Amino acid sequence: MPSLPAGTVTFLFTDLEGSTRLLQHLGDRYAAILQEYRRLLHAACRERGGREVDTQGDALFVAFPRAHDAVAAAVSAQQTIARHRWPEDVSVRARMGIHTGEPLKTETGYVGMDVHRAARICQAGHGGQILLSQTTSDLIEDDLPVGVGLRDLGRHRLKDLAQPQHLYQVVAAGLPGEFPPLRSLDAHPNNLPIQLTSFIGREREMAAIANLLEQHRLVTLVGAGGSGKTRLSLQVAAHLLDAYPDGAWWVDLAGLIDGSLVPEAVAAVLRVREQSGTLLLTTLGDFLQPRTALLLLDNCEHLVAGCGQLAEALLQRCPGLRILATSREGLAVGGEALFPVPTLSLPDPAHLPPPEALGQYEAVRLFAERAATVSPAFKITARNAAVVAQICHRLDGIPLAMELAAARVTVLSPEQIASRLDDQFRLLTGGSRTALPRHQTLQGALDWSFQSLAEPEKSAFRRLAVFAGGFTLQAAEAVCAGEGIATADVLDLLAHLVNKSLVVVEDREDDRRYRLLEPTRQYARDRLREVGEIDGTRARHVEWFLAFAEETEEKLHGREQVTWLRRMETEHENLRTALEWTVAGDHWSTALRLAAALAAFWELHGHITEGRRRLDEVLSRSAGASLPPLRARGLYAAASFAADQHDWPQAKTLASESLTLYQESGDTRGEAAALRLLGTVARWQSDYEAAAGLYQQSLSSYQQVQDTRGVALANRSLGELARAQKRYPEAAARFTASLELFREVGDKASISHTLYLLGLTAR
Repeated sequence: MPSLPAGTVTFLFTDLEGSTRLLQHLGDRYAAILQEYRRLLHAACRERGGREVDTQGDALFVAFPRAHDAVAAAVSAQQTIARHRWPEDVSVRARMGIHTGEPLKTETGYVGMDVHRAARICQAGHGGQILLSQTTSDLIEDDLPVGVGLRDLGRHRLKDLAQPQHLYQVVAAGLPGEFPPLRSLDAHPNNLPIQLTSFIGREREMAAIANLLEQHRLVTLVGAGGSGKTRLSLQVAAHLLDAYPDGAWWVDLAGLIDGSLVPEAVAAVLRVREQSGTLLLTTLGDFLQPRTALLLLDNCEHLVAGCGQLAEALLQRCPGLRILATSREGLAVGGEALFPVPTLSLPDPAHLPPPEALGQYEAVRLFAERAATVSPAFKITARNAAVVAQICHRLDGIPLAMELAAARVTVLSPEQIASRLDDQFRLLTGGSRTALPRHQTLQGALDWSFQSLAEPEKSAFRRLAVFAGGFTLQAAEAVCAGEGIATADVLDLLAHLVNKSLVVVEDREDDRRYRLLEPTRQYARDRLREVGEIDGTRARHVEWFLAFAEETEEKLHGREQVTWLRRMETEHENLRTALEWTVAGDHWSTALRLAAALAAFWELHGHITEGRRRLDEVLSRSAGASLPPLRARGLYAAASFAADQHDWPQAKTLASESLTLYQESGDTRGEAAALRLLGTVARWQSDYEAAAGLYQQSLSSYQQVQDTRGVALANRSLGELARAQKRYPEAAARFTASLELFREVGDKASISHTLYLLGLTAR
């Protein structure tokens, strides 16, 4: 390889748009076209001092010491390709991406996020287009080649990059000026999570999975824990976004315990609300039936039956739907295609290539990149190449195991890592050097990583296992602190666990969250049971999320409604888990408080069936407990859900019981709510006289306690009664009065529904 520039380097990535279609169209003629295309690119780059780093198929990776030269080479190459006389039935168009950074130079080329950033910028473009990063734009703003300008394209989310990238398009004579929207993650709707680390290799697997999805409507990636199923599925989805105009939607099922809630998990992601009197699965089918979308069901292994039932039902109704699942076993659905996820490609330790060629193996690239992330000085050399290959081979190319080992280069040399791994695996095999089954290899890597932690780190890691679906720093402080860990120390302990690849960081719009990958969480949970801390840790988890739910309950009806609903949805798995633990432990006071506090969220976000089922369970199992005020709230919430599903007899029974308990405890506000609900039951049963009396009593009680939102609700109910009786002027006046009060408290959901009722009245 010729000498590559070091320090500040500008990268140019190019590839041929539609190369697969071109190959299919040209057949044997494709080789000559590709050769001529490469010749034109190489000539333009060499003329301006570019050094070729890599060539794969139709893709070219070139490094330049100066940003000016990279842009000039790209413009020259595009102009030459556009002018070239290609065969009449051939359209050759290259897309190009340019980025400037300070990558780590190795004997095999470059590593680091700057390389990936340039590649992702290229992939976002179209044939004939040249895209620049903000960094490159800033460098050449006052040094543009003659006749070249830049067009600001704004910020775009790109595959694998944590932060949106500000991109610019090169404008020059002889080049097209207008292109379709960039192929960024923003081009089509999706909820694919932002990845904070680069994706290594897997090109063959991605192509094979994409091909399977063309032929089968359900593809399940199967493999042991830690084999990279989740990351691979997300990468495939990001790569195929253009094929799914209605989006790619990731549903993480790792924290879900009850298989019957799989439809709820999917509905929450798609923002599909449950409809009264209709099964949620039917509503999901109605929503997806006209759409062309990709659904990712992630971590299905503990919910195989529920996932299989959902997949089968949706695929039967929705012709444009494809489902990509990850599991340790198939879903057993007709037409399902299984794709066993292999480990990363490995070198043979007995026949190693030269150090500069080791980068062709995915396991080595992953180890080198992750090691360089935590220790920028790390690089593969002639001295350590053999031992790095040994580590990769010993860990069987399992991605999670590789990341755990690479995270230790901050304190151990590769030789020390290899030695300690060998010691750990000898313990697992009783001294035998026989290769371990893959699940035992991951167990050994986790054991080794865990044993290398300081005692406070071990304690924090074990306690984090009680979280489902991730957690915030504040929640971690509440759950991990105590018994040897100070609250002030949790942040540092969490940072240490992140640096050692035992905890994953996720950046969200409004907060930073953390989570344990599912194999890691299961391992930590086992260690928590071993030390007998699981009950105490769960109790702190319940205490934190009970306080969170009760604090949030009132905010769900105010000006920050949207923000707090989103936060509740984010924490839904933790809230479910907390409620399930309280029920399992017969902690009825806490269970009633938590279920009642969750009722408004469940109702506003359409979790009607789940809310009703959970409240019915808590109420029936706690019937012997003497908790009148708490039971009154639970009965009222259960009555509301029954009414939402038009089960009027049950709604009346539960609301009446609730009213009695509220009256006995002197809770006027609760009494007003129960009276209004009973009035609604009477109205739907066409007993208008009874409804009017109940609504008036409710209004008076709300006025007595000066509850502005309650007064608005009672007024709106009286308006609905007037509308049912075709007294439209009175209905409009009631709705208008209630709308004013809802706006005063900032209840957006109630404002929206009241405007809808006003529209119906004016129709």
